[in-house]
Amino acid sequence: MLYLTGDTHGDYRRFERKEIRHLKQGDVLVVCGDFGFVWEGGKKEEKLLQKIGKRKHHTLFVPGANENYDLLRQYPEVGYAGGRARQISGNLYQLLTGETYRLGEKTLLAFGGGEALDCDIVDRTLYEDQLPKKEELDAVLARLEGQRVDCVVSYEPPYSIAAFLDLEAKPDGYYGLYLDQVQKRLQLGQWFFGKYHLDKRVTPRFMAVYEKAVPLR
Repeated sequence: MLYLTGDTHGDYRRFERKEIRHLKQGDVLVVCGDFGFVWEGGKKEEKLLQKIGKRKHHTLFVPGANENYDLLRQYPEVGYAGGRARQISGNLYQLLTGETYRLGEKTLLAFGGGEALDCDIVDRTLYEDQLPKKEELDAVLARLEGQRVDCVVSYEPPYSIAAFLDLEAKPDGYYGLYLDQVQKRLQLGQWFFGKYHLDKRVTPRFMAVYEKAVPLR
């Protein structure tokens, strides 16, 4: 079974919640951005990543706006479930933007990165590459026309969906508008995103996820 949850921000207590603790071999948990466990490096962090990687189920994540991308790029890219991913430790993988994965009977399309809600006040030196490059996104868009996917996972929602949740959301960045184009080209099942720290179904196809582990039916 495939489950979707939201920003974990490096807090291992999220993995101790009942619905996650009981996941078994063959299950897959996807974190929709701001995973946060790859942050400072060092032995203490490595042990925690190994602990997550040794769980019976697979843990996958797309990066959000609050990640250490320099550290993430140091992990090797490998083939995973029909796409490319970075293997962090054991059963723990980072999904790559624009890659499609076959997980059991479900197809999943990943979009990492996004704009931090507090982007005007944070130290931009750490987050300067938190958004995928436009050229990279355009190449993905060109091959999506008519593609059928059961699930899209992202940190950032399409702008049209963000406007339902954030009255101050403005189309002043290209990523939200780009994701609007993605949803128009896809034959879409459901779309899950983490950014707003909410467990809320916005429309029948779009859901904000945070603390719950939502099964993909």
